[in-house]
Amino acid sequence: MIDFSALVLGPTVGAFGRPVTVTPLASQPAREPFDATGVWTKRAVDIALEGGESLNTSVIMFGIRLSDWKYPPEKRAVLRIPAAGSYPDEGSLWIDDIDLDGQGGAVLTLKRGKPQQ
Repeated sequence: MIDFSALVLGPTVGAFGRPVTVTPLASQPAREPFDATGVWTKRAVDIALEGGESLNTSVIMFGIRLSDWKYPPEKRAVLRIPAAGSYPDEGSLWIDDIDLDGQGGAVLTLKRGKPQQ
């Protein structure tokens, strides 16, 4: 069996990853913040509105290798994404959604602002 996580995700996150500090919220105070790495992506999305109008926004995603994380990702955890190389400081974002890929990785959908209850 091919270990996709070791052969693909590990080198990809190693080459393109950004450092973050993860602060679990749902399980606090049992779990301390920890450092992790993931691949930052942002894509534009057009949302159709009434009357033929549209709204352009963006979706922020963070691809991770699950074995690189101290704890499994959880909704509402906060990621602090500092400046790294030529990438700007993104501030603190929270995990809104977690999509496991079945190959040892996940894509986290991130939001700005305070986590919703």
